[in-house]
Amino acid sequence: MSSSGTCLVAVDGSEASVQALVWGFRHATDRDLAVEVLTVWPPHRSVLIHEVPGHFCAARWSARAAQEDAIRQALDEVPEASTSAVRLENAETADAIVRASAGCDLVVLGSDPNDSTHGLTDRIIEQALCEVVVVAGSGEVVRSRVCASSR
Repeated sequence: MSSSGTCLVAVDGSEASVQALVWGFRHATDRDLAVEVLTVWPPHRSVLIHEVPGHFCAARWSARAAQEDAIRQALDEVPEASTSAVRLENAETADAIVRASAGCDLVVLGSDPNDSTHGLTDRIIEQALCEVVVVAGSGEVVRSRVCASSR
């Protein structure tokens, strides 16, 4: 069965990002959307480390492990779901997510009220080229934005 669009979920291994992926899986299943999982490394507010091809990179390894763990946890809650693509990108977090939003119908982010990433979330909400939903660690939608130009 082919999907009618794409739901991009950004995960970093936090509980909020796992719940965002659970929410994204459920939403996508109900609406026949493909789910792409994006993990950006190094983490937000870290020094940007560029990967050197052919060399081990601990930051990339850690991001890949966090991504795999988040996917496994979310699939435990929504076993009928699946991912259409899994991406690991070495970039500044907001820039990577905003770029990826150009090819999507919806971006889902995880964010807890007590964390320090509100500036990041605000920037993505303002600049994304599609709808954005922000999910808390509790699994509740805490913010959303409908984009006038979304498909």
